[in-house]
Amino acid sequence: MQKPLVLAVTWFALGGPTSALGDVIDAGMSAPAWEMTDAEGREITFPADAAGSVSILFFWASWCPYCHAVMPYLQQVVEDYSDHGVTVYAIDFKDDGDPVKYMAEHGYDFVVLPLGDLVADDYGVISSPGLLVIDGDGVVTYRRKATRAPPGTAIAEVWDQQIREALDRALGIPGSH
Repeated sequence: MQKPLVLAVTWFALGGPTSALGDVIDAGMSAPAWEMTDAEGREITFPADAAGSVSILFFWASWCPYCHAVMPYLQQVVEDYSDHGVTVYAIDFKDDGDPVKYMAEHGYDFVVLPLGDLVADDYGVISSPGLLVIDGDGVVTYRRKATRAPPGTAIAEVWDQQIREALDRALGIPGSH
């Protein structure tokens, strides 16, 4: 009788379709709305403040080596898609560090949102990095899947390509990346 319990626990740990906190928000689903105060003291209401633009939700922590690997790619995405108004919302969660200091020291041009544990719960994000692309209608068009790949450039490049493909689809850009 214990095998099903062990399998269920393993399934959740590997990022199965639901977390102990609730349903996982996945591609094709509406992105839950949230309100947070960013690092500059501004109230951010999502998706209303995205104003119909395509957004990337990046759930991260300052200790996460996968996050460190993908951040330069996300910064390049912000620059490459600046004409399209793409914004990266960097939602810090499960972190004892100083996310605002980390972002400032590295010069990333993201909307930094500390204390994002409850928003991560709403999206069913249980591990970092959580990467989601949300189209202008508030629908998730991409969600990073679980991986066993080691942190570093190789996996960051895969995620970069997947994010760019999702952005191109959401923006109606035919395969330019």
